[in-house]
Amino acid sequence: MLVRSRMSSPAVTIRQDADLHQALARMQEKRLRRLPVLDAQAKLAGIVVERDLLIAATRFAGAHVELADIMTHNVVTATPDMTLQQVARTMLELRIGGLPVVENGEVVGIITESDIFKRFVEMAA
Repeated sequence: MLVRSRMSSPAVTIRQDADLHQALARMQEKRLRRLPVLDAQAKLAGIVVERDLLIAATRFAGAHVELADIMTHNVVTATPDMTLQQVARTMLELRIGGLPVVENGEVVGIITESDIFKRFVEMAA
């Protein structure tokens, strides 16, 4: 089974000039734990996860902190044509809970451990 059949699409994203409070608000609103971060040309620049944002909010309490300053750079990504097994192996090896899905330089979705777990549950039913 391919990533394209299980990924969440379109991905909810945020621009790198947004601040950590905007990112936390978007995550809470959409019930997400991670957000791909886009640059001014709408290309993947990084990723933020809820845990890192909460730590940064405590560390920089009251300060304006842009995502570009706290996001993870050099993001591991998936492509729509990768298999779920390939993605699951990568996520396990790197201890990552989700990967942005990129095609032709554009973020087209996101695949998470929950997406993969759902598939395994369906197979077992």
